[in-house]
Amino acid sequence: MNWQPHVFVVMPFGIKEAIPAAFTDDGRLASKPIDVDFTEIYDKLIAPALTSAGCNPFRADQEKGAGDIRTDMFFELVTADIVVADISVLNPNVFYELGVRHGIGPHGVFMIHGGWSKRPFDIITDRTFGYTGKLFETPAGQRDNAWTAQLTAEINKLANTLRDALAVDDQTIGNPVYKELVGLKPVDWSNIKTARAEYFGRVFVDWKARVEVAKANGLAGDILTLADDAPTRFHKGKLLMEAARALIGLHRFKAAKPVLEDLIKHEPQNTTALTQLGLVLGRLKLINEAKVHMNQVVHDYEGQPEAQGILGRVYKDLWCLEWDTPNSSLETRQQAALGSAALVAEAIRSYDKALRQNLASYYNGINVISLVQLLKHLAETTGEDADDAKIEDFTDLVAVVRLAAKAALSKAEASMKHEDAIWAAATLGELELAYGDPATARKYYQRAANKPDITYFQINSMLDQIRLFERLGFRPEAVEAVRQVLTQKQERLGKPHAKYNKLLIASGHMIDSPDRKAPRFPASKEIAVRDCIASKLDEWGVGAGALAICGAARGADLLFAELCEQRGAEVWLYLALEEPEHLKESVRLPVGDWVERYYALLKKPSVKKFVQPQRLKDAPKDLSVYARNNLWMINTARAEAPDADQIYAILVWDEKATGDGPGGTSDFADKVQKLGGHLAIINPTTL
Repeated sequence: MNWQPHVFVVMPFGIKEAIPAAFTDDGRLASKPIDVDFTEIYDKLIAPALTSAGCNPFRADQEKGAGDIRTDMFFELVTADIVVADISVLNPNVFYELGVRHGIGPHGVFMIHGGWSKRPFDIITDRTFGYTGKLFETPAGQRDNAWTAQLTAEINKLANTLRDALAVDDQTIGNPVYKELVGLKPVDWSNIKTARAEYFGRVFVDWKARVEVAKANGLAGDILTLADDAPTRFHKGKLLMEAARALIGLHRFKAAKPVLEDLIKHEPQNTTALTQLGLVLGRLKLINEAKVHMNQVVHDYEGQPEAQGILGRVYKDLWCLEWDTPNSSLETRQQAALGSAALVAEAIRSYDKALRQNLASYYNGINVISLVQLLKHLAETTGEDADDAKIEDFTDLVAVVRLAAKAALSKAEASMKHEDAIWAAATLGELELAYGDPATARKYYQRAANKPDITYFQINSMLDQIRLFERLGFRPEAVEAVRQVLTQKQERLGKPHAKYNKLLIASGHMIDSPDRKAPRFPASKEIAVRDCIASKLDEWGVGAGALAICGAARGADLLFAELCEQRGAEVWLYLALEEPEHLKESVRLPVGDWVERYYALLKKPSVKKFVQPQRLKDAPKDLSVYARNNLWMINTARAEAPDADQIYAILVWDEKATGDGPGGTSDFADKVQKLGGHLAIINPTTL
């Protein structure tokens, strides 16, 4: 994900007197106090270094909105991912604010020092990162090239130091309060009621609604991009969880996996994310990896029924791998299933333990009932014993599950919580199928399948269990009746699968405007660049069944789009701005026919246009719409491609590492190379 830590910088404002730390033998200052412009230090050193380290720096005096300064300052101290405190001088405000932050949590506090005043006793042993304050003692009028070179080196040095500190911050307790007072718990700031907190709350509700719209439209790339928009680490966690759930609902397990991993990186103790990752690993058939992961989660969070239940699912999947081979006979499958009963016994024990930890978790209990009944059926069919996992109070357990599921269904339907109602009704259907009346089972499954907002993932999860019964020959007539109900619904929903055999993305320089001094893509190179793109598309075998995505600007984008459309590929044009502004900023030139070519493309039946402000709404205030457009295209490629090796990227780029910033071609090149797949760079200046 592309999320940047929000860093609140605590430091003096304006010009302050710095008292040198060095003294003479007779106790006098070795040199006179120095006037230091701390605003210059922030603008020229600290902010650039933090930006280079991948952070989003913010200082209290940058707040543009009206409001109580103290309230906003406290909000930043409590909610910022990182607080960087400049303790170069003995400024009382800085030390007060540092003290507030030290009471918030065990991580996320970095202190920096320019080498002037001695540090107070209370923090003298705490780690502090130094910078060369002497650079800023030089009068502004004497800043020559040598000074600029020194400053650049100092920015890089501080950036590397902060980047390294960020990488290990959650592995150590850097806050002295939490280091000394073992067991102290971080504050819970999720219910703050300040105006800014309420604003972020409204923003989160809006983003969550956008995720739901993207989910309803099957737009996994939109979901991934929206997950990058979180304003604080609290909202990031919430939004990532919503994104992961939506992707799982779309059966995009490969896309959900890195979202969950990113969430766990920022919230290592988020048990919901940990258990959902175990679920996703299992659905990706990474069964042994899922087993190791879930065993660790169960060990770390003993007493968590959700984790214990997903571990049961892992053992169930391992059991199925032992016997469910293609083209095998029913008799062979039944013998093999009973022969590997030790694995299903582990699944039953895990599910049973999860249920007893929370008797309302009917979803764990139904797995106990179904697997016990399957083992009983296998024993009766094969004439062999299956005593691996007997439940002494099985009849009582059935009653508990039935009661819990009925109560959950009634409550969910009354409160219009459709997802809860779906699972409760499906549980009651499976209960009747495994241990009761087949006709009643079919009615419950119909009730579940007809709930609003049911997803392919939910229907497929029900069908997985039906297929399990079917493959082992359990109550075939009843199972077939339920399978028909679910299959019909599944067909109406449509299977979310990889629609495209190749995913192509392109970006690059626009055709140079007439007033551009240093050429990047002069108009005279258009034909040569076009031929290079065409050659690469032919090499990759681009044709019908491929999806091509680009930003619809003159030059690289539109050349790529025209050539892909001619080869039969579907083309999606992603506009960073509303169309009139896009045409003005990125298409129109005083000479040339780029606007006409843009409109000619839109008339092609295989070409679609998507406008960022309409699909994703406004970008976060600190994110360029062009950088967000890059992310949007790359995320769509990640979500839509069958695999990373089916992603192909073309960059028309002069290969200069700097010059166009976030959202520019060098930024896009960096992101594409991290993505993997195939990459071709066309440099117009060397053709």
